[in-house]
Amino acid sequence: MSADLPPALRAALDGLAGRFGGRELAAASARLTADYRAGRGSRLPSPVDLAAYAVARMPATYAACAAVLWEAAARIDCAPRSVLDVGCGPGTATWAAATVFDSLTHATLRDAHPGMIGLGRDLAASGPDLVAAADWRTAKLGAEALPPADLVMASYALNELKPAEVAVATRSLWAAAGQLLVLVEPGTPAGFAVTAAARSALIAAGARIAAPCTGETPCPVAPPDWCHFSARLPRLRAHKAAKGADVPFEDERYAYLVAARPGIAVTPAAARILRPPRADKAGTTFALCTHGGAVSRTVPSRDREAHRLTRRLGWGDAFHILSPEPP
Repeated sequence: MSADLPPALRAALDGLAGRFGGRELAAASARLTADYRAGRGSRLPSPVDLAAYAVARMPATYAACAAVLWEAAARIDCAPRSVLDVGCGPGTATWAAATVFDSLTHATLRDAHPGMIGLGRDLAASGPDLVAAADWRTAKLGAEALPPADLVMASYALNELKPAEVAVATRSLWAAAGQLLVLVEPGTPAGFAVTAAARSALIAAGARIAAPCTGETPCPVAPPDWCHFSARLPRLRAHKAAKGADVPFEDERYAYLVAARPGIAVTPAAARILRPPRADKAGTTFALCTHGGAVSRTVPSRDREAHRLTRRLGWGDAFHILSPEPP
C-alpha cells in the first residue's frame, strides 16, 4: 500500500512550513534530530519546534502507522467504528486509521503536550471528518482511565516511559480496546524491547497476537538481533529543505504489535520475513519467523512456481511457502 500522505495532510504541512523562514525551520529540525539520536525525546518548546517536528516526523510516522494498520486489516476480521489514539502527537496515527478503516466514525485523541494537541487540531481542520471532528484533549498516559474504543493505538509513545512502566501502560491500553490494540515504536533495539514487553503483558491478559508474530508462541528473536521493519516514503519539499537533503525519499524503521480480543477472527501469517531477502543465481533466501522459531528458507530459481509466488515479497511481508529445505 502507498506510504504517501493524504493530500489534505500534505497541503496542511506545506502551509505550516510556509509560516516560518527556511533557516529557522532548518535549525529547529537539526535540534530535533540531535534530540532524537541522543534519546532525549522531543521537548518542542516553541511553535517553530512543533512545526519542524510535524514536517520532519509526520510523513515517516504516517508511513509506519499506515503499513501496520493495513497489516492489521489483513489479519483481523473487524470493522472498528471508534478509535482512541493515546500519545497521539499531532494525530498522525489517526490520519492513517482514517485511510485504512472507512468504518471509523469517531476519534478520541490524547497527548500530554498541549502544543501537540493544538498543532493536531490545526492540521486536522481541513482533513477528513474523523480527524476534523475528533475529541482532542491534553492527558498524560496513566494519569486517568482511558475511554473505551474499538481500535486503540499508541504510536511512538510507550518508548517514552520507563521500562518498568511499559507493562502497566499496556494493560491500561488493552483494557480500553474493544476489538484491537495497535502499538508502533521506533525500529531500534530499545523500540523492540518495548513491543516485546507489551507482547508478554498482552499474552498474559489473554490477547490474540495478530501481527507481526505468527501467534502467541515464544519470540525467537534474541539480542543482538531485534524484530523491526521498514517503510519507504517520499520526502516533502519542506522536509528536504529543512534537512538540506537531496534524496527524494527516506526509510522509516519501526517495530510494531497488533493484538485482538478473543472471539474476533484472526489469521496470523504462517511466517514473517524478518529482513531483506538475499538473492543470487541459485535462488532467494528468506529469514523467517515461524511457529517453530526462526528459520531460513531458500526458493530455488529453478522452481518457477515458487519463484513466481515469492519474487515480489520483501522485508516484513507474510510468507506462506514453508516446504522443508532440500537436503
